[in-house]
Amino acid sequence: MIAIRSAFAKHILRPPWRLPSKNSSMPLSLLSTNKTNKIDSSSFSSSQIIPSSKSRSFSSINSSNGGEPSIDIPTFQRNLSNLAPSISKSLSTNGYYITPTPYAILPPHSIATMRAQSIQLRNNNERFEQSWSEKIDNITGKVTRFDKEGVYACEPDGRDYDTAPDLILYLSVMLQTLPDLLNGESESAAVDGNGDGYGLSASSFNAKLAVTCAGGSVYPLHIDNPQGVSAGDTRKLTCILYMNPGYRDEDGGQLRIHCGLNNENNNDNNNAKGEEGKNTTIVDITPDGGRMILFWSDVIPHEVLPTGSGAVGATATTATASDGTTTTTTDGSSSDEERDRYALTVWIPTDHYHTIHDPNSKFAHLGVDAFPVQT
Repeated sequence: MIAIRSAFAKHILRPPWRLPSKNSSMPLSLLSTNKTNKIDSSSFSSSQIIPSSKSRSFSSINSSNGGEPSIDIPTFQRNLSNLAPSISKSLSTNGYYITPTPYAILPPHSIATMRAQSIQLRNNNERFEQSWSEKIDNITGKVTRFDKEGVYACEPDGRDYDTAPDLILYLSVMLQTLPDLLNGESESAAVDGNGDGYGLSASSFNAKLAVTCAGGSVYPLHIDNPQGVSAGDTRKLTCILYMNPGYRDEDGGQLRIHCGLNNENNNDNNNAKGEEGKNTTIVDITPDGGRMILFWSDVIPHEVLPTGSGAVGATATTATASDGTTTTTTDGSSSDEERDRYALTVWIPTDHYHTIHDPNSKFAHLGVDAFPVQT
């Protein structure tokens, strides 16, 4: 059997995902402009995501002028708080959650701003690199790396604040807000067979900004955290925010989740289309607007379906050189870029390590169902 490990394995298998020893410090990844700095995990403050020169109260900032973030923090936090009960229920029942509307978390102008900042990072700062994955043969253990054609990504951090202040602020607010909200929702009831709640932590996290180009690009089927505590990977919750305000059905690139047969279709969300398979239900989710998707990092298999062909109405021109060779060009490059699929992912770890790959979890079978062993 061949399984797929997440594209940024070289990052997720290094700190900050290493389990902290009692008296050790945790190297920074996203949290500082200086990646050689270290902080003690017990004194970590998520405000360190934002460079100290920019550190101040952002609650009154609502303008994108002068390179300042435009996100309205109180409204953003209120939206998360209002959705927290539904998020917790859906995660516990289905293993994933989808916002009911494309702009339930952030308004259209914020999503458009974040997409524009993502494009600036991609074009100006040479921050993106080709995304890649590793095929792991579960019988032989052989690992083979391969590039994902048409998929590029970077890890946003404090260095990017001047170019992408809304992206960095979004990450900071998510880390400071969501773990506590969901932990509070899980305290009053057993979660997936465990009575001690989610144990989501703000002690460390990582993020990935990815663009999947038009023209048939895909993400292979994989689980974000396939190795878990044995590899020092404590990621528990994957949070994806799409930044595609001009999305059309023909753009493709839907997120496909493989989940259990008892799926409740996420409160009848119309953007989750289920299709029952032999052992699992397949749910396709459109990456439209600023839709957010959350799912358990250690158990939910998922993939990205092929993106669309690109610009509608683009004209192809073929030129023949003197040596007889031909070259075909398309006049729709700018339109093709408009069809690219942008996604910002933040992974939140758990302090309850026993919940990672818990064999008693109702979702424990999903990886086996998605990657059956071939003998």
